[in-house]
Amino acid sequence: MSADNKTHSSENQNSNVANTGVPLVSQFLWFFGSLTLGIILMVILAVLLAWGTFIESAYGRRVATFALYGSNWFAMILLVFSLNIFCAMLKRLLSGRFNLPFLISHCGILVILAGAAITWIWGEDAQITIPEGVASEYAVKTDNQQFTLENIILDSSRANNSNVSVTVPFEPGPFNWDEYKLDGQIDHEVQSYRDTLWLALRFGRRDTGKLFLPSELSGVDIEVLDFYASSSLRRVVPMKLNLLWKKIRREVSDLGEVSEFARNWETIELSVPENVDYAPMEIRGQYVDMSGGERVGFYVTTSMAELAAFKIGQPDKSKDFGNWGQLVFYCEGKNHYINVDKLMQATDGGKKYQIEGTNFGIEDVRFVARGLILRFSVVSASGERRVVVVDADNPEVNIHAPAFGVFVSYWVDPVLMARHNSEYVEGGVLKQLALPRIEFMQAPDKQLYYRFWNGREVMLVGAVPDPAKMNPAGSKPMFTLAAGTEQEVEIRLEWFEPHDLPGWRIVQQRVGRSMNGTQRVLLKVTVDGVADTFWLRATAPLLGPAQPERDQVRFICGKGRAVSVVWNYATVDLGFGIFLKKFVKRTEPGTRMASHYASQVDFVKMKKKNGKSQGITQSREEFDVLSGNVTISMNQPAVFTGNGRRYRIYQSEFSGPFHPGDYRFHDFYDGKIFEWETKPRDRLYLSTLSINVDPGRGLKYLGSFMLLFGVAWLFYGRKRVA
Repeated sequence: MSADNKTHSSENQNSNVANTGVPLVSQFLWFFGSLTLGIILMVILAVLLAWGTFIESAYGRRVATFALYGSNWFAMILLVFSLNIFCAMLKRLLSGRFNLPFLISHCGILVILAGAAITWIWGEDAQITIPEGVASEYAVKTDNQQFTLENIILDSSRANNSNVSVTVPFEPGPFNWDEYKLDGQIDHEVQSYRDTLWLALRFGRRDTGKLFLPSELSGVDIEVLDFYASSSLRRVVPMKLNLLWKKIRREVSDLGEVSEFARNWETIELSVPENVDYAPMEIRGQYVDMSGGERVGFYVTTSMAELAAFKIGQPDKSKDFGNWGQLVFYCEGKNHYINVDKLMQATDGGKKYQIEGTNFGIEDVRFVARGLILRFSVVSASGERRVVVVDADNPEVNIHAPAFGVFVSYWVDPVLMARHNSEYVEGGVLKQLALPRIEFMQAPDKQLYYRFWNGREVMLVGAVPDPAKMNPAGSKPMFTLAAGTEQEVEIRLEWFEPHDLPGWRIVQQRVGRSMNGTQRVLLKVTVDGVADTFWLRATAPLLGPAQPERDQVRFICGKGRAVSVVWNYATVDLGFGIFLKKFVKRTEPGTRMASHYASQVDFVKMKKKNGKSQGITQSREEFDVLSGNVTISMNQPAVFTGNGRRYRIYQSEFSGPFHPGDYRFHDFYDGKIFEWETKPRDRLYLSTLSINVDPGRGLKYLGSFMLLFGVAWLFYGRKRVA
């Protein structure tokens, strides 16, 4: 065919294409399937992957996933790259330049990307930490955090009188939230990685502000105010006070001579002793005795409801004050006054004392008369119960019922007590109660409040003036209490450092320095119009008998109900259980470093009770063994199928050994001899297993084979042509 005929034929074809609208498709194919675009995308991907490798090496997998691998924009780049490969293949087919090795290799890339996409969408990574002798069928997704809110009904007359538990997903990101602020003053450590992680800091997805709650928890709002990706605790410097009591001090000598002395300024320091985890009582403060016998105390509350109870929780002798004193029972913004004499009579023989005007009653009253300590159970209308312990002489150790919004104080008139019941009470206790006492309380708003007991009643309650507005230290006092009375005292606040938690300040650690600190979040939770703001510590990703610790759970009380808040992790129902029979560890000779460790497990099927599995158990009677004596070591994973999914289980890490005397040993081991052993345990391990579900694994293997086969074929074909 001549050149003119070819030109004429081409023009006719273009005319036909224009009439059918194909040029638009052609332009789309030529643009997205062009080699130039492919090269640009491959260069971008190479740079991003190198950047991601550096980030993961410097800051860890979590930061790399947040900054790159788990981001939507990175997924979009991969999608465009897939489109480029597909269009390049389609161009070849439409142009008639069929090349099978080319198609196989490019199809291999698409199959790999498809497998990666399936894994990203439907795959799972979780871990399970179980003690020896325990079986569990739930694993924890450590990359999926959430808030668990439980609605605890206290008033059985409520329309919705059922306890409801809901979960709220929460993705805070891997950085402290003030590090996302790209303007303003920043320190050198932040600047050292600010440029490297600019994209993540600017565009990374994180949940801030108010979170969406399901309709089951109407009347509840949860707002995230701040987040520390890594934090530690620092002991707070003790509060320092100078006090001058105006009452003249009188002393009588052995000869009967009376001398009078003016009191001098006295300096005291008050702190919060360090608490021991799992201690039965939480020590939140300290009292100091002055030279004249007066007492000055300080303690910290993390609850605004307790602050309200502190402000109005003074006794009222006009409202049934007994010889054994009076309980001031605070709930839902009101005081309820209980005569202790009548309370003990009413509950004699295991009876219940109903508190008028509330949904609560009191049972199981135990009274330590000599120390003036009262212990009892508060019972809600729905049957929930909490133990309360109140001490008339040491209120800083009182145990309240914050889950009910109930705070109780115990007041005794030492004069009235001495007239009727002095033989039952230690003399030192009554003598101490008859002297003035000043209580300082720090509230969650970091403000300092005081309450002044003059020996028979509460005289004064108020807030300590702002130090910036008080007189400077010197000859003049900062503020005066009980002015014009025998108990008048002048006080200088020399030093006060607010507490975030009783005895501690929360200090955030920069991501560039450490990622081994504790995660903490500052929340504002509102229930039925009652708001509370507090720090919450993330629970450990552990499924076991251990309950959340004091700073890992919070209760906010509304109208006839309480809502508990715990920050934990999403769980995965494996469809089978893992029972840890024994953990084995070998160490390097002459050292304590582990050279080998492995878990011997049984894969089990949990038995159901009332149609529901227990989830975790220490009783072998509650499960059936599906596969026994499976060894999972560092280099030997196990494979098991449950819920129609194929799980690969790897040995990740371990904790222990824990010995008798350690609370973890007693939490997880009840002292029974395991049936496969001959003597009781003197040590216990916890094993952590990583669990992986990769539904795209087969496609990724197939794609890799296709890619290698296609490239080899292309290389072999070119070699033959040459």
